Amino acid sequence: MIKTLSPYYYETPFVSVGSTLTCTSYTLNLYIWTGDEASIPGTPQYTITKTNPTGATGSDYVNISRILADYIDFTPQDTTTSASINAVNQYWVRTEVVYTGSGGVEAAQYGANQLFNRAYTYGDKGGSVTTFVNNTLLQGSEFKADRTSVFCVPILIVKDTGSQLATIKSYPNNEINQTIGLPTTNNSAALVQVLWVKVSEATTDTYIEVVFDGVTTTLLIEDELKYTPLDICFQNKDGCQQFLTFRKERTDDINITSSEFESDRAQPSDGNHQFVTYNVQGREGFRVNSGWQDEALNETFKQLLLSERVWTYDGTDFIPVTIDTKQLTYKTQKKERLINYEIGFKYAYNAINNI
Repeated sequence: MIKTLSPYYYETPFVSVGSTLTCTSYTLNLYIWTGDEASIPGTPQYTITKTNPTGATGSDYVNISRILADYIDFTPQDTTTSASINAVNQYWVRTEVVYTGSGGVEAAQYGANQLFNRAYTYGDKGGSVTTFVNNTLLQGSEFKADRTSVFCVPILIVKDTGSQLATIKSYPNNEINQTIGLPTTNNSAALVQVLWVKVSEATTDTYIEVVFDGVTTTLLIEDELKYTPLDICFQNKDGCQQFLTFRKERTDDINITSSEFESDRAQPSDGNHQFVTYNVQGREGFRVNSGWQDEALNETFKQLLLSERVWTYDGTDFIPVTIDTKQLTYKTQKKERLINYEIGFKYAYNAINNI
């Protein structure tokens, strides 16, 4: 799967494999669509033409990531019970090359379809990376959540492989006990699934295991008695939605901006303003503490701060926020022993609706 928030360089040889002639130019066609893999558009959405004025016989490279990334407006998904749902934030791209040379315009070559999403790689990993650590599209194997929380595990379905299974089970009493048959599909919306966990369905159990393709993700259930836990949903490094529960103290604030002009239209003694305020606007935000976390979750907090889409989730609605914290010092159990992070957020809209 192409990770469109990092460079993906499409390689085109200047020598046509069909005619073995060196081209004078070539055109790279990009067909972009969502849905079934076979539903290729009739005409390309983008055509990129490159010339070969020196008659080079090597290869040319075009970074197509930015073009593809514009097609996905990342949208989180939810449901009311523990289940598997379509992630929807993936598209197909078909690439093909048309050569022009001494033999004229040739038929299209190198036709291939690829799935893409808004994932990225770190700066030291190079470009054109399409693989993931495994088919569980989050980093980390153990997380904490309150019994009132939700959680999700995004997974990549291997197309054309037949039936695949995932399980969601709580322990020790199996109060959640689901074996989910995953779809055999070539639909872009369904090739990434979200294994949704409604923690409250485990009324007394103490932990939940989500298993797919040999990988186990464990959710430790903790009952927070003093504070109101907050579920944060964010777009992670693998281009999928992920949850992180903040379980401790929260403080709210508002930042006000306004303009002012001096008026001589009436006397203050009559209750009129000499200095008149206008264009008043506010931006609300909050700071919240994560509660004690394992050092292994430093990667998750890193991805949260690097995320371009973040929401709070109240059990019904995804409320858009942006991250106000711009610097994070990683904590370790060797030095701090107990690890707690305080993160600042701002609501991604004005307090007064003016759009």
